[in-house]
Amino acid sequence: MGPRKENQKPMGEKHHLPFPEARFGLPARRDNAVREVREARGNSERQQQQVLTILNSLQQNFTSLLQVVTNRLSYDKTKEAAFDRLYKEMEDLKVDQELNQLRPLYIDLILLIDRMNTIYNDKLDTGNRNPELVNILQTLSHEVLEILYRRGVELIVAPSNKFDPRIQQVVEVIPTKHPAEDGTVVHMVRHGFKYKDVVLRPEEVVIKKYHG
Repeated sequence: MGPRKENQKPMGEKHHLPFPEARFGLPARRDNAVREVREARGNSERQQQQVLTILNSLQQNFTSLLQVVTNRLSYDKTKEAAFDRLYKEMEDLKVDQELNQLRPLYIDLILLIDRMNTIYNDKLDTGNRNPELVNILQTLSHEVLEILYRRGVELIVAPSNKFDPRIQQVVEVIPTKHPAEDGTVVHMVRHGFKYKDVVLRPEEVVIKKYHG
């Protein structure tokens, strides 16, 4: 028997076999891989966006915190300055009250020292140098000075021999023709006293005054 005609094919007709990929489903796998890459890329972008959002939030929180700290420090400095000023005012008020209450006593003790110095100088001028009397006057004068010192009252000590109107009072003027001697303290008549920074009595002095 000869071959069946329906199985015979013309010689010259080309037949193409299907691609193996189509047979084994590879195009579907490739699409899945592309989709997975896109999803991974999308996830990465979303994660980056989330990180940026968190960083922006942290930056805003840090800025707010920094502002709070700055305001707090400024408030603390202002409060500290206010308390310092209040303490200074209270201390000044305390000093003023003490001085107002005790000034008469201080002045009396200062006048007592003046009186003892006057007696001492008079004895020296008259030549009556009684060693016992001199010793008593010196001892009493030192004791009164010590009492005043313990209360915050001190002798005024001028920083130079130039007249200082803040702590000195002129009781006599001696003319001079030398400009360099103008305002020079020649002699101290009475001691000056101060209570802390307050002058109780200025130092009484004799100065030279230039007259050209």
